[in-house]
Amino acid sequence: MVAVTAAVAVLFWLLHRVGWSTIRTAVYSVGWTGAVVLVGLALTESFLDGAALWTIVRSGLPWRFAVVVNAAGALLNLVLPWESGEVLKGSFLRKSLGSKDAIAGTIIWNYVFKISRPAVSALTAVLGWALGRHLVDRFTIGLVLLANLLAFTPYVVLRVLIRFGAAGGLLRILRFIPGVRRHPAHWVELARNIDLQVQTFWKTRPADFMRVFVLQAIARSTGWLSIYAAFRLVGLPYGFPEATLMYATMNVAEYVIAILPARVGVSESTAFFAFKFLGLNPSLGVVVYVILRVRTIVANGLLAPFVFLDWGGQPPVVLAAPPATPTPSGRS
Repeated sequence: MVAVTAAVAVLFWLLHRVGWSTIRTAVYSVGWTGAVVLVGLALTESFLDGAALWTIVRSGLPWRFAVVVNAAGALLNLVLPWESGEVLKGSFLRKSLGSKDAIAGTIIWNYVFKISRPAVSALTAVLGWALGRHLVDRFTIGLVLLANLLAFTPYVVLRVLIRFGAAGGLLRILRFIPGVRRHPAHWVELARNIDLQVQTFWKTRPADFMRVFVLQAIARSTGWLSIYAAFRLVGLPYGFPEATLMYATMNVAEYVIAILPARVGVSESTAFFAFKFLGLNPSLGVVVYVILRVRTIVANGLLAPFVFLDWGGQPPVVLAAPPATPTPSGRS
């Protein structure tokens, strides 16, 4: 609560520093037409992410229900920290899929997300370097590229540790981390189960795995376009190269602020420093991200209430992990 209050207080301080008249002018510049464009991009993102979720769980679950469930989870993630919306998503899916498949579906979606998001962000970083070298110095663009490369590190380290059976080393590392000293073996076993579920999904349904990746990647691209659209609608003198650099920078920053116990106000405050880092107007950067935050809440808020409708469908059994013991032939 203290962290949330502090984050909101900093946000209001920043908005006051920008000036309420400036904010009002920016909102009027967007107008109803611009608002429809921005909300439409957010809805497109929600539908694509929902389609990715449906691709995983598929049988017996209406695709529209997958969309609204994902929107409900995304809405909660906008206001609460530590991906709290994923727990909500799993609880709604459990009613239709059962606990095992609901958890597996949520895990697989988030696992692929940990690949698709940094992939798109890295792509924008490279494009930002190609298109915006004249906008920022070499040190700045180099830092953005390096940070986006490092965004893959947690995923790669986890894969290597699990794949090569380095559980003992991971246990020793976990013992030094506050909060997980008591039950480090639990986290290793959890990681193994996640790896097994994802491997099973990849081996048995590789085409669907790639569909999920592509759908999520396109969904992330709508955020990239939203920044560019917001620049144009607010009337900022920035184009596609600046939007590309900003998307790459903010994506990396999101990894850092994800550990903070607050969401509202944190991203917007981070935008202030990101804009300043790139040599753009930091005050108007806060306004842009406040506008984008509001439109995302509106878009997901329009979809989320439909999660309480009775969508029917039969529980599928498509994600259960295979027996741990392989067949004599070594093939499934």
